[in-house]
Amino acid sequence: MQKDIPQSVDPDEPKTPGHAIFSGAHDYFVNNVLPDTIQAHVSRYQTPTSYANNRDQTFILVRSGKGKALINGLEYNLRPNTLINLGPFHRYRFLPSKGTPLEIAEARMNSSTYVYMIANPYLKCEQLTVPSQPPVVYLKGLSAEIANESMDGLLHEAMNDSTDRIQLCFCYMMNFLGIITDQMPKAYFASSTMHNKDKK
Repeated sequence: MQKDIPQSVDPDEPKTPGHAIFSGAHDYFVNNVLPDTIQAHVSRYQTPTSYANNRDQTFILVRSGKGKALINGLEYNLRPNTLINLGPFHRYRFLPSKGTPLEIAEARMNSSTYVYMIANPYLKCEQLTVPSQPPVVYLKGLSAEIANESMDGLLHEAMNDSTDRIQLCFCYMMNFLGIITDQMPKAYFASSTMHNKDKK
């Protein structure tokens, strides 16, 4: 019984421009955008942290405790299921409340992936910016469940070396971005011109 041979295997068959473009985009994504490593870990803070300069695409999920985050000089309240998205160049620190240590899970990937995620055609971002006010959302219900399950998956994959680890972690990170996009006010993702129109 003869097996079907994929058309792309035939060297005599001309490749269509669309197929070549798609293959080139896929190769570029795998070789230059898809991260080599994705880091995920849980930290517990009982005292204020020093300032850190973020250089990655980072998602922060508060698992327990209360406190505040100072990001670019702006203050945000932290409680369980707070999800924060930090792009490159953000500066931040954590201030746990007295008697309630903060347990925070972080997942990071390289900054070129941040550019890809923002430029993703499924997301309606009017422009690429690094705003001083990062996306911070307080989750509940299904969104909180998805965020925690995605973080659990990232933490699990960070401890393993499976062949599809990077692809799985990338999907988990995209879950976070989808939640952020859904939960943040739509004006946040629009240009200043569109934002001003909405105010009128």
